Amino acid sequence: MKKKTISQIQKELWQLCRQVANKIYVSEDGLYRCYTCGKIIEGSNKQLGHFLPKSTCGAYLKYSLDNLRWQCYNCNINCGGQGAIFYKKLVEEKGQEYVDQIFLDRQKIIKAHDYFIQLCEEYKSMLE
Repeated sequence: MKKKTISQIQKELWQLCRQVANKIYVSEDGLYRCYTCGKIIEGSNKQLGHFLPKSTCGAYLKYSLDNLRWQCYNCNINCGGQGAIFYKKLVEEKGQEYVDQIFLDRQKIIKAHDYFIQLCEEYKSMLE
């Protein structure tokens, strides 16, 4: 069997992230709300945003549910992720230690290909 390329694995992993996020980051009323502004989001306005931007968070956090929350297009793209608000809400929701750990995890060095395959399997099991 042909080994999947890193690009193929990342594409699959991103779709799994979205599916898991749909399952765990839905509000009590069954709607999806922007993590930073609170607006109801759906369709193409529903973006999976990174607390630490994917350009700087490293491979370990790029697909980590700890670093991802639903955001509207405006907050995620036009406002650059609303980092300060994202930070404040994460501290309120999960605590300062949680946020500090995300910053520490930014420094983790991993073998991306193997880790992404492992993460795919973990997320698939969460969806079962």
